[in-house]
Amino acid sequence: MIDRRTFVREDSDDDPGRRARGFCASVRRTPVGQKGTAMNAKPRTVENEAMENRATPRKEIILTAARTQFLKQGFSETSMGAIARAAGVSKATLYVYFANKEDLFADLVESEFRTTVLCCAEPDLGLGLEPALRGLAREFVGCWLRKDSTAFFQAVCSERWRFPGLCLLVFESNQRAALELLISVFEEAEREGLLAFPNAKIAAAHLLHLVFADMPLRIALGIAPPSKAEAEATLQAGIDCFLRAYGTPRLAPRG
Repeated sequence: MIDRRTFVREDSDDDPGRRARGFCASVRRTPVGQKGTAMNAKPRTVENEAMENRATPRKEIILTAARTQFLKQGFSETSMGAIARAAGVSKATLYVYFANKEDLFADLVESEFRTTVLCCAEPDLGLGLEPALRGLAREFVGCWLRKDSTAFFQAVCSERWRFPGLCLLVFESNQRAALELLISVFEEAEREGLLAFPNAKIAAAHLLHLVFADMPLRIALGIAPPSKAEAEATLQAGIDCFLRAYGTPRLAPRG
């Protein structure tokens, strides 16, 4: 369980000219696919869970509206009031779901990367380790090359001096989502005698760095990302390098 760092200060909606003193209260981060519970939340009951399930579509509408507002205005310039108006709900309704703007953004970030991982097809090692890794890596890289993904990443980077914790939250959420998926694949490959590594997490990080290369830095700096052909060449070379380092003699020859 990784603690979600306290990461931003927020202008009060009631007094836009006054910045709240200090940092907002920490919010607990939960593993991908699980829902966090605020400290003052009511005990979970069958009735509460049923109400929560019925409310999910409205929460998704709020998150979608918040994402749009953050991309247009930036985190610091987006107020809870603006998000409520864009979502077509009252501020009172907004605060039923989120304690503050920081809590909302944290939920949005986790949803962003959780959705990315869930959209990735589960690799089939029965088809061979290299094709499985290549297909998964293409999905990861494809997500980064989407215009909406690069815009979201750049919007967060633009706030890094005023709200460094935003970048930390995005970095940790992204890493956690991708690493958890890769580790599960690697551990299965190890059981089948296809990979050998002393630390699955480090091996997963190595693969990510090899297939992405300088793409995240280019996007952060606003430099044009590599073309699909360039990204594919980097990806292929990265997987080849990874398998030379971690593959076992049981791997079929690579063409």
